[in-house]
Amino acid sequence: MAKPPKIKFNKHEPLQDYFTDGTGAFWSVAKLQEDAKDLEVFDCPLASLDLSSQIWDGAPIIELASHCKRVIDADLDCPILLDWHGLIADGRHRVIKAVIKGHRTIKARRMTWRPDPCRKEEHKQ
Repeated sequence: MAKPPKIKFNKHEPLQDYFTDGTGAFWSVAKLQEDAKDLEVFDCPLASLDLSSQIWDGAPIIELASHCKRVIDADLDCPILLDWHGLIADGRHRVIKAVIKGHRTIKARRMTWRPDPCRKEEHKQ
C-alpha cells in the first residue's frame, strides 16, 4: 500500500522579510540585520518585550504549520533584533520558542536609531 504524500512547505526566503512599525514604513529585515551586526549582544528579559502584537491573524492551517516549524527550528543562539522603540524587528519565531521553553531571557541587539525606510505606504488609522 502506497504511503500518503507528505505535506511540503514553501521555502522561506529571508531576503523577502520586511518589518513595519505600524506607521506605513517598511524596512528590509536583511538590511536592518546588516546595519545592526556590530551592536552589542545582551540578555534581554522576555518579560520586558511587548508580546501583545497579533501575528499570523487569519492564517490558513498550512501557513500556521509553516510558522510552527520555523519556531521549532529557530536558533536561540542567534540574537533577535529590537527596533528603536524596543519592538521585535526580527526574531518572533525565536521569542516564541524561548517563551515555550520557559527561558527568562533571549539574546538581543537593539537599534538606537531609525534608519530611512525601504518603502512607505499610506497609513490607515
